[in-house]
Order: sequence, then structure tokens, then C-alpha cells
Amino acid sequence: MIEETVAIEVAFAAPEKQRVIQLEVPLGTLIRDAVRLSCIESHFPSYDLSALPVGVWMEVKPQAYVVQSGDRVQIYRALITNAKDARRRRAQTQANNKI
Repeated sequence: MIEETVAIEVAFAAPEKQRVIQLEVPLGTLIRDAVRLSCIESHFPSYDLSALPVGVWMEVKPQAYVVQSGDRVQIYRALITNAKDARRRRAQTQANNKI
């Protein structure tokens, strides 16, 4: 009997590098199991990827999410700077430079 699979990608980006791993997983695979099956953690030994939130196409998903064909599973690390705060600081700097 042939096991049915789905094609997905697992992605993680650190400041120094990023990896996108394409793989096929068994139908019914949970999102965290897909990350484990990708072996992406071997590319980022200084990160504990199991402790980070995961999602699909920029939407955080629960641990019980079952991956679907075409999903891009993304592992999210904490941002150093909030984008809104960064824009606010740039605007303030530009305003101060005009004075």
C-alpha cells in the first residue's frame, strides 16, 4: 500500500542566513511534526526551534494544525524591533533634522 503524502516547505530565517526546505510528509502530519521531519534545526544549532511559534503563510497556527499540500510552514523568531516603533523613530529623526 502506498502512503499518501503532501508537498510542503519549511522555512526559518535568522539574521545571518535563511533556509527553505521542500519535503513531502504523510497526509495528516501535524505542523510541529513537519518541522521535525524537515531537520531544519540542524542548520540553526544556536536556536531552539521547538520553543518558537509556527505558522503557515504568515498566520500563526496551533500545534494541532494538520499541514496541507502547498503549505509554507514558517518558524517565527522574536523581532528585535517593532516595525511600528521603527517608523515612528525614523519620522521623529526626520522631523528633528528639518529644524
